[in-house]
Amino acid sequence: MQSSRPSKPHWASTDANCWYRWRGYTVRWLLFGGITGLFQPIVDDLDHYWLHRLHQFLFGLFFGSVCAVVFTLAENSLNAQRVNWKSWSILISTWLAVKLVFVSVMAAAG
Repeated sequence: MQSSRPSKPHWASTDANCWYRWRGYTVRWLLFGGITGLFQPIVDDLDHYWLHRLHQFLFGLFFGSVCAVVFTLAENSLNAQRVNWKSWSILISTWLAVKLVFVSVMAAAG
């Protein structure tokens, strides 16, 4: 017996573009960046402990927002069919690439 409901996948959309599902990706990346930013060690100047924690948290949010932009563009252009292994590959590649850029810029800045 045939169902009267269409069997279109839930992610398929007629208006899907480069920014499709960006809100969900951004929330996840911001949570990841903020939480991991808070778990960075503080090795010196413990007099300003909470100021360092705030800076680490804000830097983590900035890292998460850059990752969200890169991941959203890559996921929507390279993996429109939402293949699971491709999504994970793009996620790990995004994290590595953005982390490499951030560390390189921080090393160059001193």
